[in-house]
Amino acid sequence: MEFKPWRIAVPKRPDAASGTAGQPGFFLAVQKARGLEAAGGEEGFVPYDPMLLPDMDKAVERVRRAVEEQEKILIFGDYDCDGVTATVILYDYLENAGADVLYYIPEREGEGYGLSQTVVDRMKEAGVRLIITVDNGVTAVEEIAYASERGIDVVVTDHHKPGETLPAAVAVVDPHRSGSEYPFPELCGAGVAFKLICALEGDTEGMLLEHYGDLLAIGTVADMVPLLDENRGLVKAGLSLLRESENPGIRALADKAGVDLETVTAENIAYILAPRLNVAGRIGSVDQAVELLLCQDEDRAGELAKEICALNDRRKELEGEIIGDIQRLLEERPSLLDRRVLVLSGEGWNRGVIGIIAARLVERYGKPCVLLSVIGGEARGSARSVEGFSIIDAIRSCSSLLTKHGGHPMAAGLSLDAGNLDAFSQEMENYAREHHPVMPVPTLAVDTILKAAEVTLDNIRLLDQLEPFGCGNPQPVFALVGARVAKIVPMGNGNHLRLTLEQGGASLTAVLFGAGPQAFPLEQGELADCGVVLSVNTYNGTERPQVRVLSIRPHGFDMAGKLRLGSAYQALRRGEAPPEGTREELAFGREELSVVFRWLRAHAPWQKGTDALAHRLGKSSNYARVLAALDILSELGLISRRTERGIETIQLLPAQGKADLETSPTYRILQ
Repeated sequence: MEFKPWRIAVPKRPDAASGTAGQPGFFLAVQKARGLEAAGGEEGFVPYDPMLLPDMDKAVERVRRAVEEQEKILIFGDYDCDGVTATVILYDYLENAGADVLYYIPEREGEGYGLSQTVVDRMKEAGVRLIITVDNGVTAVEEIAYASERGIDVVVTDHHKPGETLPAAVAVVDPHRSGSEYPFPELCGAGVAFKLICALEGDTEGMLLEHYGDLLAIGTVADMVPLLDENRGLVKAGLSLLRESENPGIRALADKAGVDLETVTAENIAYILAPRLNVAGRIGSVDQAVELLLCQDEDRAGELAKEICALNDRRKELEGEIIGDIQRLLEERPSLLDRRVLVLSGEGWNRGVIGIIAARLVERYGKPCVLLSVIGGEARGSARSVEGFSIIDAIRSCSSLLTKHGGHPMAAGLSLDAGNLDAFSQEMENYAREHHPVMPVPTLAVDTILKAAEVTLDNIRLLDQLEPFGCGNPQPVFALVGARVAKIVPMGNGNHLRLTLEQGGASLTAVLFGAGPQAFPLEQGELADCGVVLSVNTYNGTERPQVRVLSIRPHGFDMAGKLRLGSAYQALRRGEAPPEGTREELAFGREELSVVFRWLRAHAPWQKGTDALAHRLGKSSNYARVLAALDILSELGLISRRTERGIETIQLLPAQGKADLETSPTYRILQ
């Protein structure tokens, strides 16, 4: 288990006397960390005036004219959950308004993202006079110009950042446009589509939320826009409506996915409902998701929900197959993990799921990751990053090698000729080396420090005022510092743990998922620092505080030393000069190797991780030497290292005669 660095936003908590009566210091600290001076103020929430959005007046005039004159209107959407909900919101509204309207969403495979000239030609033949884009269009300069040439007007509604040139559309409604007077630019695609129907209806008070708030909440949470300001109010109102939703498709999907709508949260949307709506656009047909959300027949909705949940199961299988390929690749070429940016490719990998896998690899290895699927000579893929490293800037630096790219600092998509893969990988590494001599690493964002005695039902319920939680407003994370691990009890067939933690005379029970007793890095009685989240657990009508451990490490663990020496060792492995001041600590010989080998001989199989091993060895070694020893022992065939479900198992292997250190590439590098 890796010990993550933390970033505590408010280490010194405000005095409770300075806040609202009855609010403890830890709660005031969370409010301060989030910039939420007044929690729970959305009861009188009124959305911003949609007419403040750029070109909204032009969009309203053109759409109204199309409805009145019965012109054929096409809603052109996107295949992700945000694009699907945006399409459904606008289509349902216009259909109920009596418009002659149809929708079209391109398939991810074969058509790809955004408007194309082929679609324009097809719509011209179908008699379409007006195209309204949702969740796309702001960069479709050539395609919209072509539509205009063919006599089709276009109204763009989008939330992505425009390029240097705006498309020559009738209207470009985008809160990110330069000079926009809209107070909050972080709407999702469904949010902008909702603003359009509010403007068409003359609704400046958000009355249409009653009809579309459930769909809007799903689209907003799914697209991971910040749940702050207006988004926070829209989602909070939408969740209330979702709990009583009369949409047969939503109810059927929730039922098949095991979500109780009466208690649905933004987390349920993010991790259960949205992935299922996304999966239709990833490996099925996006029309399944649109039909589900528009469906008014309960039986048909049940069939569609069942199909979508089956696709989701297939998605998991595909992910497992690709992850298996990646593990084998990394076992064959472990030096890939020394690179600053992990660039991996495979023949025939499903392009609809590699973005999900890239995010998991970032979490597993703590570095930016680009995954590319090679089909028919074209490499197309997705990239994910860590905070502090702009993946889109890195990809743009390789633009001469690419055929297409786009995205933002934390996530991007790209395509290139498969023959350029090696050159692309090297250019990404060159960019990272030039701009980040020391690469940023993932950190756990902690709001403030918590005392065990403060974990009560009343205090946990206070946190409800800060909901909905999600991107930009995550569930509060607390640091429990110097707690004694009094009990370690396996649960869930030994795959999870129930811990009893004691601090200052108070005791609490916490759960740690994904780590059994063999992988738990601490011993009973040790002091630990824990990063935790709090919730209320209800079982058989009884409510109890629930504490979930996100991160745990020994109290006093040398995190600065780990980061400094880990970075220095990787620099050496890449053939670079180590950072100044670390050369002496990187000195390595037979005695340093023996220290680690003797420990493993007494404690193998070892599943507690490299960090725990370095901590156990204490002053007899250091972090870089432990890393080096494990690599050398593996290269000499003295140990095996196998990773399964994120847990590495180190086993001793039978000795095959005396090992020659000089045959180890890592040992030769260190010398």
